[in-house]
Amino acid sequence: MSKSLGDVVDAALMEIGEGTITEFTTGNILHRRLIDAANNALREIMDRFDPDWGLKRTTIVTKADITGNAAVTDGSTTVTSVDSDGANADSFTGVSTSFWFRGAATQKSYALSAVDVLSSPDTVTLETDWIDSTATALSYRMFQDTYAITDTDFGLLRIVSYGDALTWNMGAGGALPDGTIAIVPLASIYNRVGGDIHRNTTGRPQVIAPISSDSSDDPRFVLWPYPTKEYLIEVWYEIQYSENTTFGTNLFDGDAPLSAYDAVEHAVVSAACTWDQDNAGAAVFQQKFQTALGNLIRRENRERNQVGFRVETYRRQYGSRYPVRSGILFDTVRRR
Repeated sequence: MSKSLGDVVDAALMEIGEGTITEFTTGNILHRRLIDAANNALREIMDRFDPDWGLKRTTIVTKADITGNAAVTDGSTTVTSVDSDGANADSFTGVSTSFWFRGAATQKSYALSAVDVLSSPDTVTLETDWIDSTATALSYRMFQDTYAITDTDFGLLRIVSYGDALTWNMGAGGALPDGTIAIVPLASIYNRVGGDIHRNTTGRPQVIAPISSDSSDDPRFVLWPYPTKEYLIEVWYEIQYSENTTFGTNLFDGDAPLSAYDAVEHAVVSAACTWDQDNAGAAVFQQKFQTALGNLIRRENRERNQVGFRVETYRRQYGSRYPVRSGILFDTVRRR
C-alpha cells in the first residue's frame, strides 16, 4: 500500500524507540529532520532514473500567425493596423504580447510590449523603436514562437510529439513519418539557422528548446520553426513533487510502485538512526534504501530485458537482431 509522510516518519520514530505521532509538532527538530530526509529521498528517486510512472501528459495548442498591412514609422514604437491602401483597419484580433512583429521586406523581428484592440484602429507597441523605413502599408507577419506550460507539477520535459503519424503497419514498411519534436538547447537552434530563428516560415515546428520561466513562474519553450497555424502538440513531462510537510499527504500522490515508498521509508529510518547516534542501524537502512532503488530500476527495465541488442559481426545480415540477456549492471542502470 502507499504511504503518507506521517507513515514513514512514524516508522523512523519507532525504530529509535520514540512513540508514534498523529501530527507533526511545530519546532520539533527531529520531526523537521525526518521530514527533510523524506523529501530528499523522494527527489533522489525521481532524479536517479526518470521513472516511467512519474510521467504526466499535457498539451500545447499553438497560435496561427497573422498577416496583413500596417503603418510603421522610423524611430517610433507604435504600429497601426491598415488595409492595403493605407486606410485604418482593425486586423490585430488575437494578437498578444507573446507575439513577434516582422515586416515582409525586413530581416528583424520585434517583440511586442502592448496590444490595443479595443480602440480603432488596432495598434501594437513594439518593445523597441522601429528602425527600418517608414511605410504607410507595410506587409507584415505576427506570430508566436514561445509557449508556457502552466501545469503546477511540471518538472522536466521528456517527450514532445504531434501524435499524428501513420499506422504501425505503415511504419513497419518504412513509411512512418516522425511526429516527434526534438528537445534541444536554444543555442542549437541559433547555430542551425545562422542567428535568425524567424527566417524559416514553413510553419511546422521540428524542435523545441527550454528558456526561462514567465512572470507566473511557468516554464517556457521556444518552437522552431515558429508555427503558422494551430497545432495540437502532445507533451509528456516528469512530475515534480512539491515539498511535503503534511502528515497525512501521500508521498508520491499515489503514482509510485510500493518499492518507491519502501525506499523513502528506509532513508528516513536511516536518518533517525543517525540522529540517535546508531551508526550501525543507519548503515543498515541506508543499504536497504540503495537496495530498494536497485529494485525500482530493475522494475523499470523489465519490459526492456527481452529487447535484443544490435550486434555487428563479420557477416552482415541487415535487419537481424541477436537476443542478448543483460547482466546485473544493465539491470540496475536505467536504460532508454
